Amino acid sequence: MRKKSVFIINLLLFIFILIYFTEISPLVPFDGDDWRYIGGIRPPFPLWGVWNPTRVLPETLMGVGGYIASFVVYPFTHDYINSLTFVEAVIFSVFIMGACIAYYRLLVKRLHFNRFSAIASELLFFISFFLLFKHLNQPSYSGFWTVDLSCVFFYLIPGLLNASVMMYMEGTSDFSKTYKAMSNLDKGIFILTLYFTLFSNTQLTIIIATYSFFKIIQAFLENQRKIDISYFKAVFVYLLILFIWLCSVIFDLNGQRAKDVQGQNNTSLFIAMHDTLEQSKVLFQAFNARILVAFICVSVLAIIAGTKTSKGVARKSFMNLWIISTLCLISSFMYLFIAYTKAGSMYASRPDAMWPIIFFLLFISNFSFAFLITVIDNIQPLLPLVIVLASLIAFNLNYRQVQPTNAPYSAVTAKRVDNYIIKQIKHADEKGESEVIVKVPVDQKNYSPKVTTSNWPHSYDMAVWLQNTLYSHGIIRTRMHIVFKPDKAVNARFYEDKNEQSFAPLE
Repeated sequence: MRKKSVFIINLLLFIFILIYFTEISPLVPFDGDDWRYIGGIRPPFPLWGVWNPTRVLPETLMGVGGYIASFVVYPFTHDYINSLTFVEAVIFSVFIMGACIAYYRLLVKRLHFNRFSAIASELLFFISFFLLFKHLNQPSYSGFWTVDLSCVFFYLIPGLLNASVMMYMEGTSDFSKTYKAMSNLDKGIFILTLYFTLFSNTQLTIIIATYSFFKIIQAFLENQRKIDISYFKAVFVYLLILFIWLCSVIFDLNGQRAKDVQGQNNTSLFIAMHDTLEQSKVLFQAFNARILVAFICVSVLAIIAGTKTSKGVARKSFMNLWIISTLCLISSFMYLFIAYTKAGSMYASRPDAMWPIIFFLLFISNFSFAFLITVIDNIQPLLPLVIVLASLIAFNLNYRQVQPTNAPYSAVTAKRVDNYIIKQIKHADEKGESEVIVKVPVDQKNYSPKVTTSNWPHSYDMAVWLQNTLYSHGIIRTRMHIVFKPDKAVNARFYEDKNEQSFAPLE
């Protein structure tokens, strides 16, 4: 297969991803967090004692996307919400595509697969994020599901970036030598990428942290358990990553968010662990059991084949990667289990918050299948059939993806509600008013202006963040005072009826 063919396939994949997140499952800003982070940029470095001390990447990138949407795209489209949706979807699609390309590069350069096997495995790698969760008779989650738009930037993008950097580093047998051979420009780009990787989300940076830890152990064993100058040179990058990661964890533990969580969780350790375990079961119940078993069987068969085959470099590289990735999977689960025991057990049921587990599971399964392809030549002619059948199952839209927790309505509804709210504010701005009362849906029964976080997702404090965003994006001329007034008439006008008919299957 030629490089041009690989490029065309990747281009088509990117277009599909973009269509998916703009048309099939659009990323629409809806709740208070979305409007809080899409309209501003934090100082681009860790801050001691603030709400999110080290989440530099999400709290800068999401705002940059908002600026691009409002000042570059909006002047042409004259549709503010669709402009935001499009730009944020482009950013998300770029990170997904980056992870796919990093995966392809690893297969070709590290495991020495041919381009045909590698690109086929790349496509299956992407499809598997949907296939693992797919249930044909009900709405399904996916490996790219999240509770709202802001969590795309707070969880999924940090996870994708960590995974991409990990796969990039694993793409060579000795990354320390590769780094030394880089040009100053390449080194600068890597350092920049690593900076935002480590200062993104400590729940997701466990991906690069566990990988670095086990690479240090691997180098120690390969150096005949000796610690000398050559050993430190080989593991210096990994040691530096671990040190910065530990510092970021310390920063986060001393942030306002962590202190608030510690103050709210008064249950015993045993009960907290039990609750977290139960919520973890909820996540695994969201998987398609048959697909999960198939993935596990493929991984086991591949490691058995790895012990039998004599394919030199590819075999050794595969075995090392399989062992390290499996250890990373186990360690990541232990880390997240401990973290969510303290932070809140509900996180353990969320695909976005447990994304490191999903990534390592699918990563191991897919490169294991790719290895089997190289060992069993008769499988290769079946790859086009496997890809098409997997796609038809994964992207069956008889039932749509499970709707975001914070926006449990169709994207069309979310856009209409957004436009209705913003139209009221713009109308007041055009009249030169300094204060406006804005009607919003009633989203909770026990809402009260005295509790600013009540009526979520259209909470009272969302009015402050919406004002910030609309002003910074040039939608309104002044920072006017906005007051939300929940009104059931808005629900009746915009929210769809949830009493849907079940899908009538064709067969």
